[in-house]
Amino acid sequence: MATSLHFALILHIISGSIALITGFLSMLNRKGSKPHRLTGKLFFAGMTGVFLTTIFIAWFKNLPFLFMVGFFSYYLACSGYRALKLKKLHAGQPAAPIDWTVSIIGIVSGAALIGFSVTWFATRGGWGLVPLSFGIFCLVGGITDMRNYVRSPLNKNHWVITHGGRMGGSFAATLTAFTVVNFSLGAYTWVLWLLPGVLTGIWINRLIRGFMKKPVLKTEMLENTGIQQQRAFPDGV
Repeated sequence: MATSLHFALILHIISGSIALITGFLSMLNRKGSKPHRLTGKLFFAGMTGVFLTTIFIAWFKNLPFLFMVGFFSYYLACSGYRALKLKKLHAGQPAAPIDWTVSIIGIVSGAALIGFSVTWFATRGGWGLVPLSFGIFCLVGGITDMRNYVRSPLNKNHWVITHGGRMGGSFAATLTAFTVVNFSLGAYTWVLWLLPGVLTGIWINRLIRGFMKKPVLKTEMLENTGIQQQRAFPDGV
């Protein structure tokens, strides 16, 4: 079993490195471009490896918080990836069973993290903010997903916000893991669990706002008019 754990740790480091590098590149390159799509797919593959190895390591070492964080970060990656397949939710597109499943996992994981934070607040003080903040973000995300499946979102660019926010959140989780492994603030190390998410969130918000203000990337014919209109977002983002 020790050999399996050692192998899982190696795969975890490799997968995490791939996710960290490709996630950073995805945030830098032009959204919707071939390089962005390529690094995005590699990022998702890396996050899949991170998730599988995290669950195994957490189970082997009996680390409940790590176990929940594994589901939390992968929920963000999955829902962010699936957002690209749900661009027409505002027009009545139905969500697939896999989307409902991912969202339910997000809600359960979020609730579990919030519940776990109670224990940490009682035993570790400020550390309780870590699972609480993760849990709230995850729970709200899952509930938002469900609401959009049941009641079509009014904003036709909902998928841009979901894709960018969730993939960015998943990248923040990877960046957080790298940070807490390599740095320490003593009794205040819990701050390092939150700071990458805050900074990445600010960056992602600016990227999304900038992307939504960009001029035409594609044209399409307006139904029943025959007039060409510029469309702000490419299908391949």
